[in-house]
Amino acid sequence: MKFWDKLKKTFYNAMRSGKSPHALALAFCVGIYVAFSPFPMAHAVMMVIFSWLWGLNFPIMFIAASINNPWTFIPFYSLDYAFGFWFVHNLLGLEPTWVISLVKIFGCGKICLWSFLIGGNVLGIAAGLICYPIAYYFFKKFIKSA
Repeated sequence: MKFWDKLKKTFYNAMRSGKSPHALALAFCVGIYVAFSPFPMAHAVMMVIFSWLWGLNFPIMFIAASINNPWTFIPFYSLDYAFGFWFVHNLLGLEPTWVISLVKIFGCGKICLWSFLIGGNVLGIAAGLICYPIAYYFFKKFIKSA
């Protein structure tokens, strides 16, 4: 069996797991949050914990979180930082003192860790909230047609 056939079969089995459209959409949106999450190398751990704590559908969450993969993590984390920098410094008007100075290491300027952490979390929550109605509609239509 081809890889895509197996992936498609896994996806359909996950959607036919007896979960409601709300539960599937919630799992999808938590996966979207995990994709934007500013905690590199912890995405799998976060998905296992969220799945266990809230009884979410792990395959659906994994598929959603997979939009952030080795080919897309640089744009994701750049967007997290850029949005966070705008949010922290321009919108909130804060100048956090906790910055990492990379001048000694790489010869570049300072990077505000708060910008990255806050930006990733705010974007993740916003993307999850925006995706919920779309995901709910999709899963409701799919379950009705199945």
